[in-house]
Amino acid sequence: MPKIFEFRKVLAFRSILDSRFLKGKISQVVCLSIPLLFFPIQGCSTLPFYSADQPKSYVNLQTVKWAPEPDFYGDDALPGKKLTDHLLNHRKVSLEEELHPDRNDFLEELSRSFELDHYLDNRRVQQEISRLQQNPSYLESLQPRLERYLPFICEKVLSRNLPGELCLIPIIESSLDPFAFSSGGAAGLWQFIPSTAKRYGLKIDWWVDERRDLFASTDAALDYLVYLNSRFDDWLLTIASYNWGEGRVARARNQISGGAGFFDLRVPAETAGYIPRLLAIAAVFSAPATYNLHLAINQAEMDKRALAAVDTIAQLDVRKAASAAGISIETLYQINPALNQWSTHPRGPHRLMVPAPDREAIQRALADIPSNERVSWIRHKILKNETLSDIALHYRTDVATLREANRMKGTRIIEGNYLLIPRSTTSMEDYPTPDQNRNSKGAIHVVRSGESLWTIAKRYRVTTETLIRANSIGPKEIIRPGRKVIIPPQQTVRQPVVREIRYKVKSGDSLATIARKFNLSVDAIASWNTLDPRKYIYPGQELMIYVNVTSSSSG
Repeated sequence: MPKIFEFRKVLAFRSILDSRFLKGKISQVVCLSIPLLFFPIQGCSTLPFYSADQPKSYVNLQTVKWAPEPDFYGDDALPGKKLTDHLLNHRKVSLEEELHPDRNDFLEELSRSFELDHYLDNRRVQQEISRLQQNPSYLESLQPRLERYLPFICEKVLSRNLPGELCLIPIIESSLDPFAFSSGGAAGLWQFIPSTAKRYGLKIDWWVDERRDLFASTDAALDYLVYLNSRFDDWLLTIASYNWGEGRVARARNQISGGAGFFDLRVPAETAGYIPRLLAIAAVFSAPATYNLHLAINQAEMDKRALAAVDTIAQLDVRKAASAAGISIETLYQINPALNQWSTHPRGPHRLMVPAPDREAIQRALADIPSNERVSWIRHKILKNETLSDIALHYRTDVATLREANRMKGTRIIEGNYLLIPRSTTSMEDYPTPDQNRNSKGAIHVVRSGESLWTIAKRYRVTTETLIRANSIGPKEIIRPGRKVIIPPQQTVRQPVVREIRYKVKSGDSLATIARKFNLSVDAIASWNTLDPRKYIYPGQELMIYVNVTSSSSG
């Protein structure tokens, strides 16, 4: 190795040791010879790898701990990882910074915010690091979502003076996919189940699913994490509770006398891997070069992809918002995945995410839209036998909005009276909303004897593929007479947001109950899994299900 490079290492390490936070015996290390000086550094950067053990139902994490590394600096020093953490927390120059001055500024700031012990001497953490090294394409595939979502999430985390490691939880939970949807009904970047989402104020209704809202879900998740930490006063137990449930973690801790930490608990295999995976990602983000990994986060791309919130003031037609923002309506839906319909929620919060570089200009443009042009209103004369639900479906709104707009206490309406209806400012055909269960014209075709998807598609001038996607029809499914088939609009239709999930059958489940849970047909589930819909399914059986995320979560 060239001497100049060795010298740079010495200078880098000296810059660490010169910190005013380090006293006493640590300063004596400078007097050691170069080989002795770098012995502990090489020991940290050359990591052993282990093949993953087969997970059991429960894992006693005490059995997989390593003995701590020897303290080279004496009992009163800050050895190993604690030394690095101490310096990073006080924003001192690290060896990684000295040796890699071209590192991404965002990653530097993020790594400086890390506060937790990453347990680099723990076998399971090492296994997770090894998996990342063996599969570098995983981090590469995350790059666009890292650049788009992580800066916003980290800004929220750090504004509360919380450990930077919390920023990484959505990577574990959802791979930073706002449309992620689990077999247990959890949704969004932070994977909230409906009950916890509602507990923390997230709306899940016809208009929006705020579990997919970057702004709202991040605030709710951090509120939840702060609450959990107030109970456990231990961030690893807090994060484990986020994954496994606070009651379960509390019971597991109570089974052990003394101050039990996460690695002392007996936990399920999923949670046993959850914390090590988070710590491994944090370690890699802190020093990717140490692990021979490259985080190709481009600062310019990150700045371009970054999102910011703007105030829409009141309910706003999505097409109006897109026009004012100077972006396509499809792009606006993509960066606001919580939206289910043609406008923002009539009851707020009145907020949209927009490209951060254009935030101020977009905010001014939205403020300039006259109040009478944000949405239009029409008078609807109530017809015989009409219900409030019928009218809401026809005009692509919900019953609650109609009741509020018309100051109604109940749902009873009278033939011949008029209702005030909020309506889009342009043709409903122009809205590529993700909810394909409600057609823009209310067009629903009832299948007649002798008809096929091909004949129906030809009649309505759409493709059979469009009908299959809009109606969650399985590849071998037969449509029977009497079935209602949704006919999507012919113009600018945004395809449903579909995710494949694996559902494990529980006691009491049937194909019918599972179909209702995910807003699917029994025939579709049976077809996807080559099942006879008339036969029983059994607990523990795994089913493959294709879910239209927005229709399954919009109530």
